[in-house]
Amino acid sequence: MAERLALEQAALRRVATLVARGAETSEVFAAVAREVAGVMHLPVAAVLRYDDDDETTTVLAAWSDRPHPFQPGTRWPLHPSGLAARVRQTGRTAAAGDYAHRRGLSAAAARDLGLHSVAAAPIIVDGAVWGLVTIASTDGPIPDHVRGRLAEFTELLGTAIANTQSRAELSASRARIVAAADETRRRLERDLHDGIQQRLVSLALKARTIATMTPQPADEIQGELSLLADGLGTAMDELREISHGIHPAILSEAGLGPALEALARRSAVPVELDLNLGPRLGQQVEAAGYYIASEALANAAKHAQASVIDLRADGCDGALTLSVRDDGIGGADPSCGSGIIGLKDRVEALGGTISVLSPPGHGTALHVQLPADPMAVPALPGGTP
Repeated sequence: MAERLALEQAALRRVATLVARGAETSEVFAAVAREVAGVMHLPVAAVLRYDDDDETTTVLAAWSDRPHPFQPGTRWPLHPSGLAARVRQTGRTAAAGDYAHRRGLSAAAARDLGLHSVAAAPIIVDGAVWGLVTIASTDGPIPDHVRGRLAEFTELLGTAIANTQSRAELSASRARIVAAADETRRRLERDLHDGIQQRLVSLALKARTIATMTPQPADEIQGELSLLADGLGTAMDELREISHGIHPAILSEAGLGPALEALARRSAVPVELDLNLGPRLGQQVEAAGYYIASEALANAAKHAQASVIDLRADGCDGALTLSVRDDGIGGADPSCGSGIIGLKDRVEALGGTISVLSPPGHGTALHVQLPADPMAVPALPGGTP
C-alpha cells in the first residue's frame, strides 16, 4: 500500500513539474496518459477533449500496452447515454462496464479490446467541463479509490490548460497592443506629411515669393522675409526627421528592404547590408523589423565604439529573420536599458524570439526571428484556441 502511494505521488510530481515549467499541453497530456496507466496498472488510458459541436470528443493523448483505435487526433461520437456524456453532464467521476450490450462506436471499440470496465474523470477549466481522462480494465470493475486518484491527475491537466489559455490570451493582447501602436504611428506620419508639412512648404514658398516681389529699396523687409522662409524650411526639416522617427513613409510605400537601406545610409557607423526579403512581408512584421534594426543601429552608434555593422535580413514564407552584428567593445547587458527590453517586448508580443550575445571585447550580435502571422493565437492540440 505504502509503495503504491509513493509511486502515485512520484507520478503526480512528475506531471506537476511539467505543468509548473509551462510545458506544451501535448506533452502534459501524453505524460498523464502514460503515468496513469503505469501507476494504476491498467492497460488503456486516454485524454479527450469535448468538441465544440457537442456531438464528438477528440483524443489528445493515449497510452496502452496493446494496439488500440484511440489514437491522438481521432474523433469519437458522444453517445447520449454513454460515459463521456454522463461525465460532461454531471462534472463528476463516473464508471461504466458490461460492454457486451452497450451501444455506440466507443462501446464497440471497448468490446473489441476486451475491456471490462472504464472509468472517467472530468477536466475542469474555468469552472466548465473541458474534457476527460479515461482508464480501462480488462479483469473487473475499477475500484472507487482509483477514480479518486484519477481526479488528482485531471486537476493538474485543468491547471495546465488554463495556463496555456492565459498565455495565449496574453500573447494575443500584446500583439494587438503592438499593432495598435504601429497603426497610430502610421496615422501620425500621414497627418504630419499631408497636413503640417504641406502647410509649412506652402508658407515657405509664399514668403520667398513675397521677398522677390518687394521693391529693391526695402532690403530690411526682404531680409526678414528670407529669414522667415529659412526658419520655415528648418522647421520642415525637423518635422520630417520627427516623422521618420514615428513611422517612415518609405516603409509603408516601398517595404522593409528600402527602409533598411535608408537606415543604413543615415547610420553614423558604416553598415554592410545583406538583404534577401523577396515579396512584401506583413505590416506588423515589417514594422517590427524596421524598429528593431533602427534601435540596434542606434545602440551600436552610441555604445559599441564599432567601426562597422553587419545587418542581414531574410524573409521566407512571410517570416523574418534579422541579424545585427558589430565589431565593437561588446559587454552589453540585455537586462539593462529600456532599448533592449523594449525590443524584447515587441518581439515576444509578436510570437517571435530574440537573442543577444555580447562577450566583452568581441562585439554584439542581435538575432531575431518573427513568425509570418504575429496575430495567430496559440492553439491547444486539436485546434482549440
